[in-house]
Amino acid sequence: MNKRLTIPSNKKLLLVGYGILALIIGIIIVVFLNSQDTVSSANSRTVPWRHIHGLGIEPADRTILYIATHGDFYHSHDGGPPFKVDIVRADYMAFNAPPTIGIPLYASGHPSTGGNTGLIKSLDGGQSWERVTTILEPPVDFHAMAISKSDPSIIIGFDSGGRGLFKTMDAGITWDTLQYPDVVSALAISPNDPNMAFAGTGKGIFVSNDGAKIWTQLEPYKGILIFALTFDDNGILYASSANFGLVRSPDLGKTWESLKGPSLTITSIAIDSQNKIIYVAGYSSEGFQEVYRSTNDGAIWNLIGTNKES
Repeated sequence: MNKRLTIPSNKKLLLVGYGILALIIGIIIVVFLNSQDTVSSANSRTVPWRHIHGLGIEPADRTILYIATHGDFYHSHDGGPPFKVDIVRADYMAFNAPPTIGIPLYASGHPSTGGNTGLIKSLDGGQSWERVTTILEPPVDFHAMAISKSDPSIIIGFDSGGRGLFKTMDAGITWDTLQYPDVVSALAISPNDPNMAFAGTGKGIFVSNDGAKIWTQLEPYKGILIFALTFDDNGILYASSANFGLVRSPDLGKTWESLKGPSLTITSIAIDSQNKIIYVAGYSSEGFQEVYRSTNDGAIWNLIGTNKES
């Protein structure tokens, strides 16, 4: 005959107390581990972007670096880890940060629903975007774009489908179709002269002195694939080429100086002239998409973000 085990009431209370204590400890452990994961994630420099298509600096707060990618828009503050800011995901195939305070961010690419965005702009640091114009139907898909610092109503962009080089002089209301020297991979407008534009191509660098109507090829890097072009605030032109890496020219492309860059094929460049900081993005020999910054003219480079799992 089985005997029923009887537990005294005081021991029952003790066991219940132990159970409650164990539950509380378990909750504390879970909360602690979750908080640790949150901290780790917030401080991680590993970011799930696919390709980096553009970099830019916020003129009102030069500690903010904008990072436009194939899949989301990011900020990095003072060289810190990147974090996503766009509310609705998109692919930003071309991007220009504001050249001066009060000018929108401009981009072009693909919405998450598919198709092309045309020219889009953001007035809140890349959190939300609105369409400026389609220019063509189907809408343009700029993969190279530039905005004038001295006259921010001037924007030029090259459609990835080879449908033309387009220019607006009224911030996107009307557009002209222009001749282009070759398939354009990068564009830059002199900060001192809105009529002087540079185009990087698979055959080298071309310059126009009449508002991107007539192009002349520069002898340096003739026949070399150009990945990126950008000006700093002082009118120094920076470039990245397939054979020579990161270079800069103080005389509008006549002569060039080589800079030590990180171990990347550099496809985007942004220069903070005021604080003497160089930002670059591109892909490593292993194919990882990464962003670096240098505060000592390229002598040392510090990682901002990568899609390489640590």
